[in-house]
Amino acid sequence: MEALVASIMSKNPEPVDPELTVVKAAAALAASSERCLIVAKDDLVIGIVTSSDVIEKVTATGADPSEVYVKDIMSTPVVMVNSNDTIATAAELMSDYGVGKLPVVDQSGALVGIVTSVGLARWLAKMSDYKDPALNAIAKLKEGGEGPYQ
Repeated sequence: MEALVASIMSKNPEPVDPELTVVKAAAALAASSERCLIVAKDDLVIGIVTSSDVIEKVTATGADPSEVYVKDIMSTPVVMVNSNDTIATAAELMSDYGVGKLPVVDQSGALVGIVTSVGLARWLAKMSDYKDPALNAIAKLKEGGEGPYQ
């Protein structure tokens, strides 16, 4: 049996309201290990906001973050995955849609988690028992050794 999304997702992310100001959203993003916020209304996922959204759609444009709301900068429609889908399905969705974060919903459509490209990479490294040459090169760099990325 293939591994399921539920086994690698971060559980129970706290969704934010679309009427939240970007000032408050930025504070929530800074505290979030996933570096994204799931936007929900009436328990339905309606958008996602990343740190990049704040930079590109607010800071870079000179907008006042206290006067811009999450609903104004969120990405929508949202690509989502079911908690019972395989990890391969999540990876394929990320690749096909060029996203690094997928909200995870259960059979009823309720938000239950989030899968990130970093979480996926950690899982892949663990499955490879950290023996992949690229992982070894990165480990060498962290130890101060020679490597292809220096």
